[in-house]
Amino acid sequence: MRLPSPVLIVVAVVFSGAIQAAVSAPLSWIWLHPIAFVPAFWAFDRLEGRNALLAGWLYGVAAQATIFSWVIHTVSTFSNLPWPVAVLILGLFAAVFGFYGAIFGWGFAHVKRLSGAYWPLGIAAWFVACEFLNLQLFPYFQGVAWYQVPDIFLVTAVTGVAGISFLIFLANAVLYGVLDWRLRGAPLAPARGGAIVLALGVLVSIGYSQVRLGAIAAAEESAPEVVLGMVQTNQDVFARRDMASRRKTAIADDHVVAMNSAYAAHPNVQAFVMPEGALQGRPNWPRNFRVRRFVRDTGVEVWTGGASSKKGPDGRRQWFNSAFRIHGSGEEDVRYDKNVLLPFGEYMPFASVLPFLKKIQGVGNYQPGDGIRIYEAVDQVRFAYLICYEAILSRYVRRAVNQGANLLVNITYDAWFGDTACPHQHFMLSALQAAQYGVPLVRSATTGISAFVDARGVITDTTEIFTRDVLVRPVKLVRMPGIYARLGDWFAWGCVLLCVVLLVQAERRNTAPRTWRSRWPLGIFLFAAAANAAVVTFGLGPMG
Repeated sequence: MRLPSPVLIVVAVVFSGAIQAAVSAPLSWIWLHPIAFVPAFWAFDRLEGRNALLAGWLYGVAAQATIFSWVIHTVSTFSNLPWPVAVLILGLFAAVFGFYGAIFGWGFAHVKRLSGAYWPLGIAAWFVACEFLNLQLFPYFQGVAWYQVPDIFLVTAVTGVAGISFLIFLANAVLYGVLDWRLRGAPLAPARGGAIVLALGVLVSIGYSQVRLGAIAAAEESAPEVVLGMVQTNQDVFARRDMASRRKTAIADDHVVAMNSAYAAHPNVQAFVMPEGALQGRPNWPRNFRVRRFVRDTGVEVWTGGASSKKGPDGRRQWFNSAFRIHGSGEEDVRYDKNVLLPFGEYMPFASVLPFLKKIQGVGNYQPGDGIRIYEAVDQVRFAYLICYEAILSRYVRRAVNQGANLLVNITYDAWFGDTACPHQHFMLSALQAAQYGVPLVRSATTGISAFVDARGVITDTTEIFTRDVLVRPVKLVRMPGIYARLGDWFAWGCVLLCVVLLVQAERRNTAPRTWRSRWPLGIFLFAAAANAAVVTFGLGPMG
């Protein structure tokens, strides 16, 4: 087979990778999604072995580098590293976390050939498997971009986001099949069959979503209700440093000013949600006394982020990123310590073996907490805190829902990321949890985006980024977990199992000389599958 021009290959795979930044938030051009991967499919279908692997890697690097381009701003602004080093860090990030594209590209032709007349289904399953097993710092899956289309997205209560990703890639495979028929005279039957399955999948997703929308609406009619206030003071990193240097109580006092103003306009509010780090330390610290006084004067609960510490086994003080509930009486509930810390933000991986990493400024040294905590608060509220990064980890959120939470409280401090795509992506990855689990979510972010999200996953009220604002809104405490809450990632695992069977079958049929150079991508895929299975089966780590 005559290989196409390397320039065309590069253009095709880079386009399919880079266009994902437009599909993702904040642009959210989801109309591009069903066609975005056709150029890459064209390239992968004409390559084998190392060439396919490299083309796939280039696709993955382009996708990661464009979606997460905000890494440059964050690193260069809030550390002591110059911007060229920040660019290099983004490149390393994209090379590592975009490697799933290399495995996808390497296996494309194999899976297409082995799937026969059903190859569009095989390709869709192959991508879902590669994406699901990929090591990700920020778990961005393709289907996430459709999070504000509840008429189809609520099927995620059954399949998780993997179900939407499957439909997206099936659509691209069908379109590519038609294109390949026109360009090379390839059989049209697989594309026709794939189109039928795609249509059935879309109809089933829409039908289930409509049923679920009706069930949630019916449940809301009799559901208990709580009126919550959300405080967004717009204290960016530099403003907080300046405020703290001038007066120790300034940061907490600023939140009290906002709450007093909101309470005067909405005296029916039952609890205020303040963001991550709104308190410097615990509520009983002197610098936070006006917050406690506000609670005692009004009887309104405050759910807030802060910090705490204790002496470790070695006698050194350990710090925790904590959240607190202050009762209407002014008493402090048992605190919650963040379980899943953000690598390179709240702790530096490998710092114990590479001491020079400790010299990088801007990285914290927090310790993880000891588990999820469900708070039984006003008017039948059973809420769970999700501090920052925790809200985007579906396995972790599932634990909170399965322990009885009927409200997810996401508190975060996104000012580190500036006016980039990151706050929008972070919010998107948090909001989708409400749709997957059928539980409302409230989100309080110091500089935005703060929001109310109902049990459909629909944003009912939101702030703009980098504005000072307060939201007050009643929240219906609907709790409607579906199959996904009970069984987890069964759909994604089904795609993995199918691909394992296909690839192992191909390995058995292969009569060519077998060397590690030709087989190591398969080994990586099988190892990733086994490692993920171990995490889920044995509960290894906070996301298991």
